[in-house]
Amino acid sequence: MAISAAREVRILTISLAVSVGLALVALGLGLALGIRVLVFDGAFGVIGIATTWMAIAAVKIAREAPTRLNPFGRAAVTPLVVAAQGVAALAALVVAVGDAVIVILDGGEEVQMGAVVAYGIAVAVVSTGMAIWLGLIRSDLVHAESLEWRGGAIRAAMVAVAAVAAILIAAASWHGLLPYVDPVLVLASCALVAPMPISLVRTGVRELLEGAPPPEVSARVTAAVESAAAEFGLHDEHLIRSSKLGNRLNLEVLFRVEPGCTIERQDLVRRHILRELEPLEMEIWSTVELTTEQTLD
Repeated sequence: MAISAAREVRILTISLAVSVGLALVALGLGLALGIRVLVFDGAFGVIGIATTWMAIAAVKIAREAPTRLNPFGRAAVTPLVVAAQGVAALAALVVAVGDAVIVILDGGEEVQMGAVVAYGIAVAVVSTGMAIWLGLIRSDLVHAESLEWRGGAIRAAMVAVAAVAAILIAAASWHGLLPYVDPVLVLASCALVAPMPISLVRTGVRELLEGAPPPEVSARVTAAVESAAAEFGLHDEHLIRSSKLGNRLNLEVLFRVEPGCTIERQDLVRRHILRELEPLEMEIWSTVELTTEQTLD
């Protein structure tokens, strides 16, 4: 079901609080023990904190009523923040990859990881739990937050893997490999996490450019229009244009009809389509027009 602004803010605030705690632990351990994969995890967490704060602000801004200066409202702030979250995460990945490559080229850096296994497992469990919980909430901003937590679970799991790998390598007396464990695991973590921010950027930019809504929304729109056409005998050609902007669906439908159709009939068609779209639980800005024009464009 649709989520209220107050609940959305409350959920994002809980996520923010948990992120702050985990980021402080990661940075503290990483800097104290000199473990890059932990510092990377903590730095990523700090970026997540900033973008979560942006998301909380976006919830309130996106739901503001239209004004004279913003007659169409500010729904665009939602995909803008989603894209910004992805860009910020990608920037952190680029920095982490560059740092790891430099360390490898310099001959690696040996670190003590025995005490980090528990950290990696604990954070992976917490992050997975947060990702699953947030993934159940129907909201673009909360979905973006869920992807960040999924990435956090992957990074934490890689921390645990790095620690276990270092212990096994040391036990096998392969000391020449030990300095490369940390930077290699950073690179692996980046490769696994990268698709998530890329997805956020793609989704946000597509909505800002007024691209077509997701397939499930488009399918519902098509079904609603076909239902109206069948109900009112509108069997001639029709045209559908739709785009998604945050929680708002912009919809334009044109039906070609024979002369004599009334405004009342047009209103009935529009109301029918809106009723069919109610299960989407989105704010729908619709234009439904019956025309005798031979060309629909």
